[in-house]
Amino acid sequence: MVWFSQSVPRHSFFMWLLVKKKLKTQDIMARWFSSGNMNFNLMCCSLCTSGPDSHEHLFFECSYSTRVWTGVKEIAGLNEVTNSWESIYNHLVQLRGSKNAKHVIGKLVVSAAGYFVWQERNARLFSPKKRSADRLTEIILATVRMKLQTMWFKRTNQVDSILQEWSLPRGLVVEDDDCG
Repeated sequence: MVWFSQSVPRHSFFMWLLVKKKLKTQDIMARWFSSGNMNFNLMCCSLCTSGPDSHEHLFFECSYSTRVWTGVKEIAGLNEVTNSWESIYNHLVQLRGSKNAKHVIGKLVVSAAGYFVWQERNARLFSPKKRSADRLTEIILATVRMKLQTMWFKRTNQVDSILQEWSLPRGLVVEDDDCG
């Protein structure tokens, strides 16, 4: 589900941390400080400033990440997946091991979306730079599109549709006898 041959390595590593709940969100770090020296009631999401800085909120329940998720999930064929990490995770578990082009794209989009939301969260915590949800959506889709341009696809009606949806060149398609 996380490590597959077409994955982007840094996105896969990030997803591995996310699945294992090892990202250093403020709710996780609060457990480290049992002495009570920090005021953890003030911790809030740096993206929307209205929810907690936690795995469940960041991916994809906060209003900022929900806008990002809504912007990427349709083109990835993930319309039926809600904006909760549990729903996304359960969907990814079902796709594990699949080499279907639409499923691979779904896994690429989820990992890229999570990676870039996390990157934006960190940028907002440690610098004054902010990107809009629309801009982050564009970055995610451009990143996945670039990855797709490095892949070969077997000719099917589904692949023809994918090439058109993602504005990819027809040269990425090979005939079945060319793949062997």
